[in-house]
Amino acid sequence: MVRIDWFDGPRAALSGLFALADDAPVQVQRYRQLGRVLAAWDGPSVVGHLQLITPERGDDVEVKSLAVREDRQGAGIGRMLVERAISACREQNRSVLVVATAAADTRVLRFYQRLGFRFLRVERDVFTPQAGYPRVDIDGVPLRDRVWLSLDLQPPERSPAHARAVGLRVARHTDHLDELIRFYRDGLGLRELGGFRNHDGYDGVFLEIPGTGAHLELTTGGGHGVPVPHPDSLLVLYLPDAEAVRVVAARLGAAPVIPANPYWREHAITFADPDGFHVVLVGEPWRA
Repeated sequence: MVRIDWFDGPRAALSGLFALADDAPVQVQRYRQLGRVLAAWDGPSVVGHLQLITPERGDDVEVKSLAVREDRQGAGIGRMLVERAISACREQNRSVLVVATAAADTRVLRFYQRLGFRFLRVERDVFTPQAGYPRVDIDGVPLRDRVWLSLDLQPPERSPAHARAVGLRVARHTDHLDELIRFYRDGLGLRELGGFRNHDGYDGVFLEIPGTGAHLELTTGGGHGVPVPHPDSLLVLYLPDAEAVRVVAARLGAAPVIPANPYWREHAITFADPDGFHVVLVGEPWRA
């Protein structure tokens, strides 16, 4: 009889399961000690594990690592682990459970979809030799991209209104529209979707924040002044890696500024746009 319970022993005892879940030992070493681990026990033996990580910010929880011993796969143990993790997160009033897996592994994608997870976003070129991953194919498809899936943990009648939103647009007024377009479109690389001229006295432009589905709307006109930027009013962009940050920083051609929050001084580079609002560039993918 398999039972699921929290694992309090040394994580090194689970090294085989962590290696089964992640082909890059250097990556495993970075997160193996984080969070909490559920174990599937068959008598005294651990035959499967699931690692839950709570980020520094936000209310989401991530399934960071999940594996079942190869000789015990196909018996529903993985499902038992995920269902127990879902119950534990709901007991803690968590909102969302997320998981990331290889886009090429349709078997794993179907596993999570059967448990109610839905596609959230795709990160390209995550599983690369530079990140410690071997060059492999899964069913003839190269292992390169990572897919994030999410599961809403609150029942629909309790879900907050923002969880039902189908889009996000942040609008901001400026007296320096052309300069801001050059900063955000030509410098940061946001894609221009369109705009308008003399619409009830306003001009504006829509810019897409890549990979998020969110839009930044910049407007001018209407006789309004520019809002005074607060040092903690930030636009934070999570880029794939440090090299991507260097490319964008070089394209901006401006000197970084010192953010008010010491967290961003340690983890990112900050620039001021022509209105003085701060844009933070983080050199790693965002984790929910």
